[in-house]
Amino acid sequence: ALYEKIRAVKGVKKAFVGSGIRYDLFDKSNYLETVIKHHTSGRLKVAPEHTEDKVLKLMRKPSFGLFERLNDEFRSVCRREGLNYQLIPYFISSHPGCREVDMAELAVETKNLNLHLEQVQDFTPTPMTLSTEIYYTGFHPYTGERVFTATTRDEKLAQRKYFFWYDRAYKFEITQSLKKLHRNDLLRKLFPGKQIN
Repeated sequence: ALYEKIRAVKGVKKAFVGSGIRYDLFDKSNYLETVIKHHTSGRLKVAPEHTEDKVLKLMRKPSFGLFERLNDEFRSVCRREGLNYQLIPYFISSHPGCREVDMAELAVETKNLNLHLEQVQDFTPTPMTLSTEIYYTGFHPYTGERVFTATTRDEKLAQRKYFFWYDRAYKFEITQSLKKLHRNDLLRKLFPGKQIN
């Protein structure tokens, strides 16, 4: 209703949503179609933040399946309306609870969706959040469970490189890491046809 009011204001040609839309709200009526048709300047930014459910649960975010559905619906609306728009997802590495293998899984998932990520960052503690509490204490405050968190530079870089699986500069390093992790299954998914010794 607010978007309709904005579009009705005399002298306003376009009002674009830059970022910050909670994409779990797109389930409601024709909200996604309205945003794409009237309030997207060509790139719609959303924040799935991760692909792995155990990490998303600590982030208090919905399952990645919801993003996959959004991606399909976004493409469908763009095809129907003849719009050459992009959906730009934002992801985080080194979040509490995220291990290197979770980032390798993220790389496989984003590869399967043909996403070459650009909106990425390492986890940054922010005041008064569950994630920051876990980051500083090493424990989940509601369960008392110990939670792994990448804190050193090396641990963070080990996770970050998986964002860029498509960049040849990272291929050797990712290959070596996945061999050390004994995850040849993920290596084959990321780099099909690669000789694994």
